[in-house]
Amino acid sequence: MSIAIISAPQGARVGAHGLPSAVVLQLVERASLAGKAVAVCGCRNASDVVERLRHINGNNTEFLLLDPGVRANANGDLDAALLRAGVPFIEVHADARSSLSTAGSPVSVIDGYGAQGYVLALSIALERLGCAECENDIHVGT
Repeated sequence: MSIAIISAPQGARVGAHGLPSAVVLQLVERASLAGKAVAVCGCRNASDVVERLRHINGNNTEFLLLDPGVRANANGDLDAALLRAGVPFIEVHADARSSLSTAGSPVSVIDGYGAQGYVLALSIALERLGCAECENDIHVGT
């Protein structure tokens, strides 16, 4: 079972997945300690985000960390894809100015913490999945 991380481009980012390599490594290590795998996907644009979401349903994804990008939901496709995916998700925005909350029902929205927002989101996701105690002695209060 895995946690998917899908991020749209948001300006100047580094790393093959739109996140700094050190952050991706930290996310993978933390999830692994809790017995979970992490699949990271950097998307080129909003259409790519929607397409990736369409492939989540039925592929053993338990939780989603999503940065939909700016204007990702202009035509409602993002909400429809999230609904079809049927997994809980946390919306993560590296830059508070780029925030665009979906009409879906995220477990949480994390705004403006840069790449560290993904670390926080992973902690919340692991706690919600009941395995935070395996890897994390910090309770984030969810």
